[in-house]
Amino acid sequence: MDQTALVSPDVSAGRRLVDALDSNLQVEAAFWWMDDDTWKLFLVTPLVHEEGPRFVYSRVLDVIESTAGLPPDLFDRIAVFSPSAGVVTMLSLGGEEHIPKGRLILNESINGVYVAGAYFYKFQPKTFAKAS
Repeated sequence: MDQTALVSPDVSAGRRLVDALDSNLQVEAAFWWMDDDTWKLFLVTPLVHEEGPRFVYSRVLDVIESTAGLPPDLFDRIAVFSPSAGVVTMLSLGGEEHIPKGRLILNESINGVYVAGAYFYKFQPKTFAKAS
């Protein structure tokens, strides 16, 4: 099956959303991740562990609805995780300084993990960090 492309409007919309969420949700990592030829925007915040994913999804939806220029279908392509989630901890093993940010990654290895596709905005997870 052909890979679905991550296009410039997706990258721009993701950046605008991550910037809008920074003050609201303590986003420690944010990146597009391709899984089964589908791109998902992964948002990593300790609030998933502390308040639950429903709480986080609700806050994300509020920000999408109140931020001009974000496509409404963006919410359908979001997944939220705790900093201790599997893919996050696996990628963290080699250190966050080895995560390439701001460029499309296709069929590469990052910190010993095969990555079919990714685009990292930020990656600074702290396992079970307390929200302040």
